[in-house]
Amino acid sequence: LSGFLCAPMELVLIQQQRFGLSLLSTPAKIVTESGALGLFRGLIPSCGREAIFTAGYIGLGPAFGTILRENMGIDRTTSKIGGALGAGVLCATLSHPLDTMKTCMQGDISQATYKGFSHTFSTLMSEGGAGRFFSGWSWRTGRMICAVGIMTECKERVGPILFPHKYKK
Repeated sequence: LSGFLCAPMELVLIQQQRFGLSLLSTPAKIVTESGALGLFRGLIPSCGREAIFTAGYIGLGPAFGTILRENMGIDRTTSKIGGALGAGVLCATLSHPLDTMKTCMQGDISQATYKGFSHTFSTLMSEGGAGRFFSGWSWRTGRMICAVGIMTECKERVGPILFPHKYKK
């Protein structure tokens, strides 16, 4: 579901960066030029990217940390860091091609270069092969590792406060 929120918000952000319009005039311009559905350009790769990211911070990070702690005897703090590293690298690598496609599609709202999802895929492949899908991977991976670590920590600290009945021993 987060992809449905992220796609229009990131589209407006990218278009603001390109054209320097205000927060309100940017979506108005998009709707005027592309219709209301224009706000959802890049929705498919956005939803795919968000699904992979969510799996990482909700499931994989904590699961990797538990495996490190229980199966390898690593202390709690180090295992949480290891879980964030493992999940962050894996999820960033799996989701980055979708993020690259989404960003290209949203940067080209007029569809001069990147038309739909499959056309964007083909265009990126012709521009640089599979490597083209991983432009900016290292920066995004670093951010993803931090996000998985922060979200895991928040979940562990806030969960018992919000849902005490689920955490009773």
